[in-house]
Amino acid sequence: MTVEPLENTDSEQGEVEVAAESEEENRNYKWYVVHSFSGYEQRVAKFLEGQLLLRYPGRIGKTLIPTEEVTHRKNGKEYTREKKLYPGYVFVQLEISDEIIMDIRAMSNVSGFPPMNRGKPVPLTVTDMKRIQDQTAGTSDKKIVRIQFKVGQTVRVTDGPFRNFTGVVETINAERGKVRIIFTIFGRKAPVEIDYKQVRMI
Repeated sequence: MTVEPLENTDSEQGEVEVAAESEEENRNYKWYVVHSFSGYEQRVAKFLEGQLLLRYPGRIGKTLIPTEEVTHRKNGKEYTREKKLYPGYVFVQLEISDEIIMDIRAMSNVSGFPPMNRGKPVPLTVTDMKRIQDQTAGTSDKKIVRIQFKVGQTVRVTDGPFRNFTGVVETINAERGKVRIIFTIFGRKAPVEIDYKQVRMI
């Protein structure tokens, strides 16, 4: 017989207690926007979660850099990467104080709190923050496709019943990954919607 189950139970109980304490603390938090230099969002978030949290324990909550997945094709291959929804902005939970405001404004790679970086920062509304969080949470189920060709360009179909047909792009639906192409068949124009993976530029 080992003591591991008892140790695990104690650990889980401790985690529950910590979670309950954190939830209690979170009631004092509000979401704010910090304007960072472009490309330095991760560094700013790391500072907020690290050095600033150590300086003000219990006053700094979660940070968020909203992203979305963007898929594009190049040379016949599909690539997916994360794209920032709001480049240059870091969202952070704060129990705000004049000292915290001054320290954030003094951070390197930070230009302050938008829009004017004057006076006391205004927290985001619950509605606005929920919309932003929903955008981020939805990226696992929804991808945005970046299609390289444009409306009006001539393309060739590489797969499916219209393989080797050549036509002109009429519309592009990036969210659905669909392309509407106008073919000329027997002297008549025929619009057809095709998956973007089946089309390439000429």
